[in-house]
Amino acid sequence: LMIRRPPRSTHCISSAASDVYKRQQTLQALSSPDKLIEEMLRIGKRGIVTFPNFGNWRSRIYLASKGRMPISKFMPYQWYNTPNIHFCTVKDFDELCSNKKIKVLTRMVVDAKHKRNLGIGILPNLLGETAIYHLTRKKKRN
Repeated sequence: LMIRRPPRSTHCISSAASDVYKRQQTLQALSSPDKLIEEMLRIGKRGIVTFPNFGNWRSRIYLASKGRMPISKFMPYQWYNTPNIHFCTVKDFDELCSNKKIKVLTRMVVDAKHKRNLGIGILPNLLGETAIYHLTRKKKRN
């Protein structure tokens, strides 16, 4: 099993050049995260992506109570100097996968300590802080 990060330029790499590609905590900082995922799945058979879940309860409470974009140990930036340009939730990413015909092989949502629990299993978008997805393309029907 080969796991690689996609190179900066992927136009010269043949399809299915590797088994698995991964992107870790970068989707929210890209101008076109959907295009990166499509390229990742063109080059590799599967992909792994992780991203901060901006739909979690801490972000919601911070925004509701302070009226400002959340700042935390995990995301220590002001709105004007953050590398994050796309704020995504678990529900947003699930919808992207559905719209782009991407099959989710595994979805794991964890807390700040990278632990899972029953609450996160029931309400991942509200209680989870980081989402981890194992993806592949849906097979085309003949």
